[in-house]
Amino acid sequence: MDLSQHTLRSYDKQLQHLMQLIMEMGGEVRKMILAAKDSFRSRDESRAADAKAADKHINELDHQIEEEATVVLALQNPLANDLRFVTSVLKITGMLERAGDLAKNTVKRSVKMGTYAPEPVIKKLELMADIIVEMLDDALDAFNRKDTDKAIAVWKRDEEIDDLYHEVFSVMQKEMTKSPDNVIACTHVVFAAKNLERFADYTTNLAKT
Repeated sequence: MDLSQHTLRSYDKQLQHLMQLIMEMGGEVRKMILAAKDSFRSRDESRAADAKAADKHINELDHQIEEEATVVLALQNPLANDLRFVTSVLKITGMLERAGDLAKNTVKRSVKMGTYAPEPVIKKLELMADIIVEMLDDALDAFNRKDTDKAIAVWKRDEEIDDLYHEVFSVMQKEMTKSPDNVIACTHVVFAAKNLERFADYTTNLAKT
């Protein structure tokens, strides 16, 4: 067997495995944002435990990807496009890890809302979560396929999230002024919405990578 061909095949497999791990990590983050969406209505405390366990798995994937990417950089000395791919992988894992933290915190915030559940606001939070899932799916697909047009479409959707966040914030400001007893619950709603807005920012940055 030609040693150079064997080395090349091994190198290609390393790069492919990095992409597989990125997709797996993105899938876990996707599950967390859907769990956050579900918790807006269920307020189920077990969801917080599930989110904590999922976040642990995301952190494990983050460490695995970092280690494998470091090995590629150290031993394979990638050039040009391959070097850009590996450095992009390292950036994306960091974004996904932080996005996972936000999703976990959003679940906790939802549980702390108690019985406070204004339907118009809950619907806006659910819509934010749905849009974010679509953005995340498209951002990861754009990275995998090197699809610039799809990546640009993700950037543009960030405005939808910003608009929804400001709508939620405005409603909660008025509610806190009108009903002081709901201030704590309203604060958790605002923080949950802010988490989703920041999550969308990470997804947008992922699409720009």
